[in-house]
Amino acid sequence: MSLTKSGIGIALLVSVALNLLVLGAAGGMFVANMRHQATSVHEPPAPRPSDLRTPPHVGAPQNFRFNPRVFIRALPKDERRLAIRKMRQAARPHQQLNRDIRKTRIELGKLLAADPLDDAKVEATLARLRTLDTQAQEMGQMIILDILRDLDPQTRRQVIAAASRRPSAPPQRPRKPSKTRERPHD
Repeated sequence: MSLTKSGIGIALLVSVALNLLVLGAAGGMFVANMRHQATSVHEPPAPRPSDLRTPPHVGAPQNFRFNPRVFIRALPKDERRLAIRKMRQAARPHQQLNRDIRKTRIELGKLLAADPLDDAKVEATLARLRTLDTQAQEMGQMIILDILRDLDPQTRRQVIAAASRRPSAPPQRPRKPSKTRERPHD
C-alpha cells in the first residue's frame, strides 16, 4: 500500500503537531513537577549555607522552556559526564520507544488517508500514540530529574535558568524602504 503525496503530507502534519504537543506537555509536566516539589507538604531538608545566601526564587525561570542541549552544556564538567552516561544507558529503550512512535505515526497517516475513514481504527491508533508519547515523556523527564537530583541547589538553579533561556534570535536584515504612493489630498 503506497501513500500519496497528500497522505504523506497529512502524516507529516500530524507528526509535527504531535511533536509540538509532546514538547509542550513535557515542559508543562516538568514545570508542574518542579512546582509540586517546591510546595510539598513534607518537611523541607535542612538548608545549606549556600541556600541561605540566595532565595530559592532567584534565578528561577519565569517562563520555562526546556532546551536539552543547553541543559547538558550548562552542567559542570563532572556532572555533564555523569549525565551523558545516564542518557546513554537509557538510549536503547528510548530508541525502541521512538521506533514504536514512528511506526504508529506512519500507521496513523495511512489510516487518515484511507477511503473510507475508519474512525474506530484512527481513534485506537491515536490512543496508542498518546500512550507511547506519554511513556517517552516520562522516560525523558525521569532522566532529567535524576540528573537534577544530584546537583546542589545553586548549580541546579543555574542549569535550569540556562536550559530555559530562549536562544537568541538571529539578527534581522534591515528592511528596504517601501515605496509609498502619495495620496491625493482632498
